[in-house]
Amino acid sequence: MRLKALSEKLSKSRLKYLIKKSAYLQRTFLVLTPMKNILFALFTTLFLASCQNTPTEDSTNDSSDQKNVATPPASSLDSINELLSNDELNAKKLALRAKVYLRANNVNAARIDIGKAYVIDSNLAVVYEARGEMSYLLNKGRAAQKDWEKCIKIDPKNSNCLLSLTELYITVQEYEKALKMVNRQLEIDDKDPQAYFMKGIIIRDFKQDTGLALQYFQNAVDLKQDYIEALDMLGVTLANRGDTLAPFYYKRILDQQPQRWDVYYKLGAYYMNKNEENRALEAFTKATQINPADAESYYSMGYIHLTLRQFAKARDLFTQSINARERNYKAYYGRGYSHEMLGDIINAKKDYQRAIKALPQYTPAVEALERISK
Repeated sequence: MRLKALSEKLSKSRLKYLIKKSAYLQRTFLVLTPMKNILFALFTTLFLASCQNTPTEDSTNDSSDQKNVATPPASSLDSINELLSNDELNAKKLALRAKVYLRANNVNAARIDIGKAYVIDSNLAVVYEARGEMSYLLNKGRAAQKDWEKCIKIDPKNSNCLLSLTELYITVQEYEKALKMVNRQLEIDDKDPQAYFMKGIIIRDFKQDTGLALQYFQNAVDLKQDYIEALDMLGVTLANRGDTLAPFYYKRILDQQPQRWDVYYKLGAYYMNKNEENRALEAFTKATQINPADAESYYSMGYIHLTLRQFAKARDLFTQSINARERNYKAYYGRGYSHEMLGDIINAKKDYQRAIKALPQYTPAVEALERISK
């Protein structure tokens, strides 16, 4: 779960680059005709959304899978409780139970066990490992760092602490430290898929070497065939490069998790960027069938129909996007333009105004409103 959160967090950090690229594209295409300018404004938003591991934060809808807390099997907790019943002062077992509680998001119970374990034996690596995990869960990064550093000082080969420190350093963009930690882990275990996955992220963001990063992501998948986060990273990275292998990795995820509507969205975005409209529409439709609240897929289908000059169909799809998420400036803008092309200036004006209300600095809607008000 933490690795999935890490890959999503890192994807958001890359938006600065994508926004700069989008701004460059807008400057480059100022000579477009009015129709193409409208489509380009809509496409820019799609470009930013499709270049991430998940739909943009504004567009992501909660699904039941995302809301579920990772609860450990009851047998894990039961077995540790049974061991502790005859050995209540065992610091290692208390720390291990605390880790189980943390996976269940039960911080209070974990805090009690960690406190007891620390009093019993403050020189046990697993105690600092568990306390670091609790601090990290509570967004106390500095405290987590100190505990994990203490952990590997006591036990230099503690893989959990080495990888946890790697993740922490990546998150705060201290890539040299992250690279040092992950390399130490690979010296201990050169068959660790998580280590290869993290090293790929470091190489991509620190060394700016996407080609080498892809090799590390592939190493992770070779070692763990069902490594969803690595498969997803391969798909997204290859899609950003326009590589025809991207759908292969998305489909591998769907073979294992067929209800992943967000993966269908990414697959649709890939095909749309390749101008394969039929395949894109098929993928976006599947996404909305699984998750009717997927505003991004409705919006993307609306955009495709707009490019095909099927304005009535585009209008209806933008409406579905708005129904899925009311605060939706880009869908209001798309529907407004559809109304305008259908000769319905009154409703076009209303939607442009709604777009501006949702995002006052959204220039395309401001310009459109000025255009039809003349």
